[in-house]
Parts: sequence; structure tokens; C-alpha cells
Amino acid sequence: MRKVRFGIVGAGGISNHFHLPELTQIAEAEVVAISDLKRERAEKTAERFGVRHWYTDYREMLEKEDPDAVIVATPHPTHASIALDAIKAHKHVLIQKPMTTNAQDSQLILEESSKNPDLKIMVLPFVYYDTPLYDYVKRALLAGEIGRVCMADARTSHGGPEKYQTEVAQMFDEVVDVWFFSPERAHGGVLLDLGVYSVTRLVYLLGRAKRVSAFTATLGKPIEVDDNNAVLIEMENGALAIAESSWTQNPGQNTTSIYGDKGTIHINYLGRSLAIYREGQGWSYPDLPGEKEPQHTHRHFIHCILTNKQPIGTPEEGHHVMQILDAAYQSAKTGKTITIPKQ
Repeated sequence: MRKVRFGIVGAGGISNHFHLPELTQIAEAEVVAISDLKRERAEKTAERFGVRHWYTDYREMLEKEDPDAVIVATPHPTHASIALDAIKAHKHVLIQKPMTTNAQDSQLILEESSKNPDLKIMVLPFVYYDTPLYDYVKRALLAGEIGRVCMADARTSHGGPEKYQTEVAQMFDEVVDVWFFSPERAHGGVLLDLGVYSVTRLVYLLGRAKRVSAFTATLGKPIEVDDNNAVLIEMENGALAIAESSWTQNPGQNTTSIYGDKGTIHINYLGRSLAIYREGQGWSYPDLPGEKEPQHTHRHFIHCILTNKQPIGTPEEGHHVMQILDAAYQSAKTGKTITIPKQ
């Protein structure tokens, strides 16, 4: 059996709670090395998951271990440089969300990936919505079951990253460091952290965006980045969509609603995974599986590498999401509506 040899950059919470637990359950995956700037994190994580080699310099890891694929699981502003180095080293790359912190950097990744068409570059979180539920909704939209889509909204929220960062610090016996709250170290706030999910869901279901107007605010935390925002998006198909995200909501919310002139669809709304209203038929509540397979994110990426298929969440798609997030910050700063450049 052919295996994909992985090198992981970043030994924080997302690697310990998501990437490594999933990869270690997949027969076609072998994690050959882990890298982190913090020596103790790299060493402890490697020991925890039985990885033989660890590094404090990911470039050294790329050179010495020569992995087939790299997972970028580091703080947001570092995604671009690490992904670019990995692509230039001719590695398949899975980039943790957000792809970058601005559209200029995501454009660089797009350009570099286009020079290496044999490489599989997968940008999160698109693959998270490759589920039976979202497949059902996409088919319903394509079939016109709720008529012409006029509006939509997506909201992603929770009480903030403090609890998560506390858990990570406890895992490594460190002082709590909520880097998400630093403008210099995060390059943005909740819009980059959670707004990326809301925007991705809207693009995944409705297609490309045309224009963006946005408000960002800091309302509930003593920080210098946004903890709440509302982004109004005019889609290319004419529909109006609102993407919301918040670090000040308890309990959290992860919902999407689509409004057509002949019906409505609610996803993860008031205890229902899916509710759909069709004109003349009323409400129905399809009971659908939550996922297509265990460890789907990583299995999909590995499958695409082994079978030479295009992953869900291409650099082009990831770049478009970054264009929208970038435009939202520009709009909030200037008070102007920003037009998205066409690719």
C-alpha cells in the first residue's frame, strides 16, 4: 500500500486536537516529522503521537525528511510564507484556515500553485462542507426547489478563543497566550478566525461574490482587534448575503439560511440539522448523516494525492474567500463598498 508521508508545521492545538488524531487513524498516512518554533511543543507532540522526528525549523524538516505533503497549522500570518516554501520545495500542501490574512498573500500562493499543477494544494475550510447535508442543499438549489435565491445569511460565533488557548497552554505547561487578540500577531480578529467559515459557506452554496460592504466592531472584549462583524455581500447571481461572526456569543452558533421566492432552507437552526420549506408543500426535516466517512478532511486530501484528483478547496477558491475578507476590512475602515476583482 502506498502511503503519503506528512510533515506538520505547527504543534499547537489544531495539530494535537485535529490533524494528528485523524492522520494516525488512516492507513495511507504516515507522519514523518513535526516542526514548531517552540522546542517543547515539537518534542512533546512527537512523543504523544509516536512521530520519530521533530524540528524547530520547518525548512530543515523539509530538507532532511523530504515529506510528500505538508500541513500548515500555525498562526494565521505565517500561513503564506510556509505554504509558499512548501510548494517551492514541491510538496503537496494542506493550509489551515484562513488561507492567509490578506488577498495579496493568497494571490502569491495561487500563482505559485499554478506553476506546479501536479501538486495538490487544499485550502480549508471548504472540505468541511462536503457532507450529505450540504450535498442535499446544493441539489435542492440547483433544482430550483426554493425558486430564485434572493437572500442568505451565515453566522459563526462563540465566546472567544480564550478557553481554547488556555487548554493549549495547559497541554504544554505554558503561560496562557491569546495571540488571536494581538493586531501585530494575528493581523485581524474574529473576521479572520470565524468569519472565514461564514463566507466560505455562502460561496460554497451560492457562488462568487461581486461587492462587499462591512462593519466591524470591538464590543465585548478589551482587545485591539474586531470581536464582532457583519458583512453584506452582493453575489454575482444577484442575491444578497450577510456573513456574521462573533467572539461574544454564548452559546455559540453555526447556522446558514437561504431564502428563495418559493421557499426557505435553514441549516443547523434551532436544534434542526436541516429544515426546508417548499411552496405548496410546507416544512420538511430531512434526516441526513453528519459525514461521508470518518476523518474525511484528511482522507479526501490523501485520496486526491494518490489518485491525482483536484481537492475540494482549491487555491482559486481560497483566494476568492480572502478577497471577500480583505474587502470587508477595507470597507469597514473606509466606509465604502468594495468591488471584488475578477480572477
